[in-house]
Amino acid sequence: TTNPFQPRKVIHQDTINQLAESIKHSGLMQPIIVRPAIKSGGPVKFELVAGERRWRAAQAAELKQIPAIVRVLSDEQSAEWALVENVQREDLNPIERGNALKALATKFSMTQDQLAQRIGIERSSVANLIRLTELEPQIADMIVRGDLTGGHGKALLGIPPGDFRVKVAREVVEEGWNVRKLEQFAKSRLAQGKTSPSPGSKEAEGEARRAVLRDLERQIGHRLGTKVLITTDRTGGKGQLTIEFYSIDHFDGLLRTLQITAT
Repeated sequence: TTNPFQPRKVIHQDTINQLAESIKHSGLMQPIIVRPAIKSGGPVKFELVAGERRWRAAQAAELKQIPAIVRVLSDEQSAEWALVENVQREDLNPIERGNALKALATKFSMTQDQLAQRIGIERSSVANLIRLTELEPQIADMIVRGDLTGGHGKALLGIPPGDFRVKVAREVVEEGWNVRKLEQFAKSRLAQGKTSPSPGSKEAEGEARRAVLRDLERQIGHRLGTKVLITTDRTGGKGQLTIEFYSIDHFDGLLRTLQITAT
């Protein structure tokens, strides 16, 4: 059976298929690790501790037998070994690491110092990873997909939770902010003592207008295939539309798209 303490929540089938093809040609070089499961009167059964992807790929390769190392482990040790294997190989995304560490701390009453010693990483890294579990599900999904890094997630924790933080995260993805820019933004918001603007306030209206403009920039930029910038005055009644081009050929292509003929 699979490991109930497996920290990896998503195993992509394409990676399983790739590994299966490798196993078909070269065999399974690294054994999986199992532990005896609780006996129920029948034959001894085993539970996976580490190597679930190798096990699944071996099944896909239609192997009847694979090498395995048997270890007698407690639940705590099984959870620890599964996490260590993935963390040491850097196979888990930051959210999976954070959730796994939090689960270990909760289920087995382990301190962050104990976790750091067991897993072999700095205590500050343990603390930062666990804190990522405080982020909204929408932001966690962005990190899991790779749209945001763990560094982005840490910086976002400097912004009070709620819809505004999710909105900022989406803007970070759309605008391609690096971690440093996001950290500076979070610090400036904290220094100003601001979170989400009050509905109906001038600040809220300004942010809503900027959101509309950013959406228009994306739509026009997508249609033209280039970067577009819209700026307005405070009233929003006047402004400029800037369309970037990067070569004469690119400029000519934009003119054709706009159905403009140079004379």
